[in-house]
Amino acid sequence: IMSDSLYAVQAAIRAALVANGTFTALVGTRVYDAVPELATFPYVTIGESTAIPFDVKDKTGMEQTITLHCWSRYRGRKECKDVLSAIYGVLNRATLTVTGHVFVDCLWEFAETYEDPDGLTRHGVARYRVITQQSGA
Repeated sequence: IMSDSLYAVQAAIRAALVANGTFTALVGTRVYDAVPELATFPYVTIGESTAIPFDVKDKTGMEQTITLHCWSRYRGRKECKDVLSAIYGVLNRATLTVTGHVFVDCLWEFAETYEDPDGLTRHGVARYRVITQQSGA
């Protein structure tokens, strides 16, 4: 059941991103779990996640953190920052549709940008906290 919960949140995040015109104007639908060979930049990957219980008196739930990565070949950090801003606009305090779960909240935790060691790729990282409860629990 926990793995279903973890993937349901990942799927909800991807669905929300690719349904948003501001986001897709920058990235299209290039939001990956596994990046295809020769992927077009910029793109976003759904990365690391953590999960802890979020149980209350009569309901079980989960608090997850999901890390999103933006990858860009734009010279400078502007493109990554624009993508991170678009992600924020979609996810922070949003109402996500999480299959099989009652959605509680989605909160932005942080964002950072880096230059990768290859000297060509810019890398943006953002983390969100998503709280859900089991349906009917």
